Amino acid sequence: IKAIESPNKDDDTQWLTYWVVYGVFSIAEFFSDIFLSWFPFYYMIKCGFLLWCMAPSPSNGAEFLYHRIIRPFFLKHEAQLDSVVKDLKDKA
Repeated sequence: IKAIESPNKDDDTQWLTYWVVYGVFSIAEFFSDIFLSWFPFYYMIKCGFLLWCMAPSPSNGAEFLYHRIIRPFFLKHEAQLDSVVKDLKDKA
């Protein structure tokens, strides 16, 4: 997330955004997969969702989800997340 928010935009921001959204989706799916797999067409909907997230358009799903949900949450809790990462780094 820090690489996406950096002022230097020479990096591939679209794919960094996709992988952040995919990571959050994977964590959420890990805990809810046992329930979601019972829904008909769940795997087709999941495939469509991931295709929407990686679509090569400026208004793809990853950009939408990142700017509407993930980025505001991250900016609100950035100091706490940085301190947790620093503590884990110091312990390692």
